[in-house]
Amino acid sequence: MIIRLHQTLSTLISYIIFYYILSINYISSIIFSIFVGIICIIPDLDYKLSIWANKQYITLRKSIIKYILFPYYIFILFIIKIFKHRGITHSIFPVILFYLIGNYIHIFYLFSLAFLLHIIEDSLTVSGTQPFYPILKYKFVIPILNNKKNRKLQIYLSYISIFIYLYLIIFL
Repeated sequence: MIIRLHQTLSTLISYIIFYYILSINYISSIIFSIFVGIICIIPDLDYKLSIWANKQYITLRKSIIKYILFPYYIFILFIIKIFKHRGITHSIFPVILFYLIGNYIHIFYLFSLAFLLHIIEDSLTVSGTQPFYPILKYKFVIPILNNKKNRKLQIYLSYISIFIYLYLIIFL
């Protein structure tokens, strides 16, 4: 799913949750929903991190310098293994962790919601998510969107969701 659709859907859904379900005041609901919309893209940073780590690995593996920088080399291998795209950051475990931290530092409840919405939104693509990774390799997929074929549809959906959001905060 494209980042823009993640952000607009997460903003819209979180506003509905905050204002209409949890009855949080109007201004706070807008601020919280925008914050959720901004941080909902954090799980996809694993993709950027894995690309960077793979470039480092390719550079180091053929070089003698990997022996000099052995701890760094091991760190790169660790990053490649742990942070594969749609791996640990797209599982339920960061959601639970942020929720537990939220009991002490309340802003982490927003992180928990943002990660949960991101996982649900990614499960609507043909790639799906593995909600219990690395414990179970079960893939949860509701194949509504295809990232490559439906890019324009995702752009249109992002416009529709932001218009609905704006309608809700201005007129209702």
